[in-house]
Amino acid sequence: MNNDPNSINPPRTFFDSPERSSREEILKEILHFKENSVINQLLEGYPEPVFIINKNRQILAFNSKARDKFKTDEYFEIIGNRFGEAINCIHHTETSDGCGTSLFCRECGAAKAFKIAREDDISTQEECRITSIIGDKEISHNYFVYSRPLKIEDSKYTMVALRDISSEKWREVLEKIFFHDVLNIAGAVKGLSEILKFAASDEERIELTEALNSSSIQLINEIQGQRELRNAEDGHLQPDFKNHSINEILLLTQNTYKNHELAEGKFLEIKKLNVDFSFVTDSTLLIRCLGNLIKNALEASGLGESITLTAQHMKNEIEFSVHSQKFIPENIQRQLFQRSFSTKNSKGRGIGLYSVKLIAEQYLKGKVSFVSNELEKTVFNITVPANTDF
Repeated sequence: MNNDPNSINPPRTFFDSPERSSREEILKEILHFKENSVINQLLEGYPEPVFIINKNRQILAFNSKARDKFKTDEYFEIIGNRFGEAINCIHHTETSDGCGTSLFCRECGAAKAFKIAREDDISTQEECRITSIIGDKEISHNYFVYSRPLKIEDSKYTMVALRDISSEKWREVLEKIFFHDVLNIAGAVKGLSEILKFAASDEERIELTEALNSSSIQLINEIQGQRELRNAEDGHLQPDFKNHSINEILLLTQNTYKNHELAEGKFLEIKKLNVDFSFVTDSTLLIRCLGNLIKNALEASGLGESITLTAQHMKNEIEFSVHSQKFIPENIQRQLFQRSFSTKNSKGRGIGLYSVKLIAEQYLKGKVSFVSNELEKTVFNITVPANTDF
């Protein structure tokens, strides 16, 4: 089977079957469910979103809780669609055959749960991170997807229940930040302040004072960063647009993160422009976004390796880039920017890249992209408008 998306004749699917039931078949199955009062009562009896799909993963029945999750409440705009299409997943148009058939679907917990229940005839559950478009905004969801085979007379279906775990994931993030990150930095501040009074020389006192100041800035940044992210998700973040120069942003970002604990034994370099350019942006938010990219790059880099921050002024845009020397595997690339996704197997992670995309695209009017391959290694880009007036 051809699995190369770049080939002349790419496959119809990269994961699950592309086949669909006809409209006539769907209507016949719907009528069958409508006549079954037990099924309808069972669906509405669930406190969580529940729906039933056929062998081709098309929705045949759902309860009112599920209707609230879908992009529309029009019954016939939901029936016959697949889950990703019903909630307007950002990847459901990647292929002409829709939800379940793209490369991204290989990493989707919902797609995996549907496939296992149908093919192995067993109940299963998978964690699902999915991004949908509501209006003109991308909204991230975290679900536990429960999928179980359902046989009615001679026909096989799959019953699916969703449990929203977004609040749990957010709590894990806060616990990780305040019980680990903030506590570690606060401990460093306390230790440096205790050592400072025993400094043997002015030179040592200056060095300790600079380290104390750097740790204090990190502490404030961690707290402010989470407040900004929460406000951004709630739609309450108010950018403060002012004039700044490109080289100013580069230098401020380097000074903010060059002494970060993740930078120990590594190098954070910048390449200033020979001809600087002034533009309008919220420097705090932009530097925070660049900082999250830098922290990810530093965490993935080995001792002695360099991270380079560059910028280029194009006609109507300014592109800031973070270059690192590590290649990201393709299956990981397909999950980047999803809220709560992390390559680390620990709770409370996976917010950095998600926050970069959310803030840069929805509040700085920019675009986030990346390239990662064996030749170029990894480059993350934030492109913002080159506006010169407010």
